[in-house]
Amino acid sequence: MYDFKIKDEPFAVGYINSGTDDIYVSTGAGYIEAAKSLRIVFDPDTGLPSFDLGGMGCFPTFSSGQTPNIGLLEYKAGQDPEHAEDYLLICEKMKKYDVGERLWSSFSKNEIDIINSVSGWGGTWGGHAVPDLADFARIGTEGIREKIGRYKGVNPGKRNFYEGLLMTLDAIDLLGKRIFEAANEEYEKTGNKKLLKVISAFRHCPSSPAETFAEAVCVYCAIFSLDGIDSPGHFDRYMIDFWRASDPDESREALEDLWVFFHKTRTWNLCISGSDEKGRDLTNELSFEILRAARKYGFETPNLTMRCHRGTPEELWKEAIETIKCGIGMPSLYNDEVVCPALERLDIPPEDSHRYVMNGCNQIDVQGRSHMGLEDGEVNLALALCYALTEGENPTCKKQIGAQTPPAEELDTYDKFLDALKRQITHLTDAVCSMANKSQRIYAQFSSNPIRSMTIAGCIERGLDYKNRGPLYGHGQILAEGVSDCVDSVANIKKFVYDEEKYTLAEVRDAVVADFEGYDGILRDLRTSGLNFGNDVPYVDDIAAEIIDFYNSYLLTKKTERGGSYSGGCSPFDRAAKNGAAAGALPNGKRSSESLLADSIGATPGKDVSGPTALLNSCLRYDQTLPASGFILNLKFDKSMFGSPELEEKIVSVVKTYFSGGGQQLSITVVSRDELLDALDHPDAHRNIIVRVGGFSAYFVDLDRALQENVIARTYY
Repeated sequence: MYDFKIKDEPFAVGYINSGTDDIYVSTGAGYIEAAKSLRIVFDPDTGLPSFDLGGMGCFPTFSSGQTPNIGLLEYKAGQDPEHAEDYLLICEKMKKYDVGERLWSSFSKNEIDIINSVSGWGGTWGGHAVPDLADFARIGTEGIREKIGRYKGVNPGKRNFYEGLLMTLDAIDLLGKRIFEAANEEYEKTGNKKLLKVISAFRHCPSSPAETFAEAVCVYCAIFSLDGIDSPGHFDRYMIDFWRASDPDESREALEDLWVFFHKTRTWNLCISGSDEKGRDLTNELSFEILRAARKYGFETPNLTMRCHRGTPEELWKEAIETIKCGIGMPSLYNDEVVCPALERLDIPPEDSHRYVMNGCNQIDVQGRSHMGLEDGEVNLALALCYALTEGENPTCKKQIGAQTPPAEELDTYDKFLDALKRQITHLTDAVCSMANKSQRIYAQFSSNPIRSMTIAGCIERGLDYKNRGPLYGHGQILAEGVSDCVDSVANIKKFVYDEEKYTLAEVRDAVVADFEGYDGILRDLRTSGLNFGNDVPYVDDIAAEIIDFYNSYLLTKKTERGGSYSGGCSPFDRAAKNGAAAGALPNGKRSSESLLADSIGATPGKDVSGPTALLNSCLRYDQTLPASGFILNLKFDKSMFGSPELEEKIVSVVKTYFSGGGQQLSITVVSRDELLDALDHPDAHRNIIVRVGGFSAYFVDLDRALQENVIARTYY
């Protein structure tokens, strides 16, 4: 036992003084010590409780477990010489759990070069998941303890794992008592009536189940905060029983308070509606209430997604359009009839594939059943194309980053060139999957996640941690970036080099490497060819299908360390401009000074000039049941399109047609181009403009300039 004098690292103190080297028991001891002093925060506007987890160098996070922030601990030691010995001791004892340091030291030189050149990355963060945190409101810690008790006897060799879970439940019960006491004290001091629902809830929760929707919301917020603020998932599905058993006015107030709480905490993704494995619609009254709350407040967060299918009620479509047209870019729409088959390719049975939700920006997860990375990495297909021209050498850093493929002079047929491109894609994909698997092995050995292990099926049943093959499904997700940029480049090469023989591939390579300086003719031809994905041009779209379906199919052959398979997706987040800058010049006519890159599976910004139907037809050439990680498509409509019921019905019809043809996902931004242009120079006058970026919504004026230009360059319909 160490006699620590510091008070600001309670988890580390409990962990180190646990008297054991077992990570599960030590984590439980850390939670108990932290529960004694964690600062409880009551939001003044909603009364909802949360915990201040900031400022600690050691506390479990939803993505990384109990991995320490060594840099922060060393900084504290430097700032507080009187207690430096304590902080440095924590560094010494906890350093072996520093996943980040272990991870980077495990990467090969080529893998690090791939990351640094923005050719791809893998495993450099711990990922999302959607646990069933509402279990704490539905069955309470007593119900979870009973479940643990049942499986302790089934897995006698896992005693320490279960002991760690039970200790964490002790900590959560202690936190519940402290919330009750603190809420009473705060109410006496402020008279804030919002605290009455908290007092009511924690008079008996979380040990016992919540009794009303408002109580369930209070319990959920506390656990959601303790878990680190991730994604609520299918909220209308697991909270509807509470809603129906409660006073409607009180529940509506609690829901709006929750929406404000989610916004203030930058909550990730909440899902509504959908179908079950028999095709029955899951829409309920809470689905409508959530859409109304989103519309009323007009926040850019949380990310709201709506699952759709052929049986989605017309009333819900109307409510969704009303919310979309208010300009928040939500709800984002997902198609059960494509997503579920994509998950079933991974041997997820229909009863679980229909439990899918969205996580993070827009990645697909199975709530309370899986840890599927979200996301494990990404591959920059634009740079893979570049490497096919340069024998794998990066023109910017002059390093051999791609595979060693034949020089352009030897790629004298289109098939040979396409083979070189596919080799570059597989090389980057192999490296990214390798990095992701190294990460998964390290997390499995050195990370403990008791809250998620208690709320994701398979962990308690198997006696295995959430990061260590506990969940039922352990698949992975590697995202593609620069999709249409790669496709447009290949289409130009096919036309000018192999079909018309106007240039040699070596000439195109030299022009690209020179950033087209001295190659004005080639640049002009590449820029004006009209061979741009998103215009329903079979010549281009056939190329897109071959390349992207190849990528997504190849990923399905790669296995995760979590016991599953990888699959693909496309979600640039806010990295489109960064990926574009790293790609340099490309055979689609892009110059190195231009950072524009596709922000979804759709056209390179501004290149879809034939209308939305043409764009959707192009995207339907992909097999969208291959990627299982959110294959996003962003559309941008002018506000004038939402001026009448007839126009709005046409937009719904467009979405339904796309989904019936095999489209997986669609997001719609409703904004005025003139307002966006004015916002560049007068941001203070347009702080409420929300746009869709990659797979999430954001305030336009908060984006960096390159990303703003990317958004503006997208085609308006």
